[in-house]
Amino acid sequence: MNRFLHISLTFNEGLPKVQELEPIFNAIAPDWLRYSFNCWIVWTARPASDFLYSLKPSIGRTDSILIVKLDMEDRTGWQPQWIWEWMDRKRQLGAPPPPAPPPSDLGALLEGLGTSGPTDWLSGLLTPPKK
Repeated sequence: MNRFLHISLTFNEGLPKVQELEPIFNAIAPDWLRYSFNCWIVWTARPASDFLYSLKPSIGRTDSILIVKLDMEDRTGWQPQWIWEWMDRKRQLGAPPPPAPPPSDLGALLEGLGTSGPTDWLSGLLTPPKK
């Protein structure tokens, strides 16, 4: 299902990597805009994880990323007119491409989340709650 995602990055390692990230957005998001040096809105049928897996290898180890579904029904603010026009544009997308592969450093990424192995975090999701 096509929807908007908001993607925000915090660049802790050097200068923002905007130019390095634009080809990734061009490859995996058929329609997107960057309204700040660290904030993108994408129109996509891809899951948020595809953006994480695609962007993670190009950002620093201490940089952070937040990807959330964006509801355009309830919105307000001050932005240039072209941004409002982009958000209101009617879009049609075909079927999404296959999912992006996980990053090669997925184990290290999961360690940063406090897990000891690449699948430990799944056990909490797969283990039924005790009654």
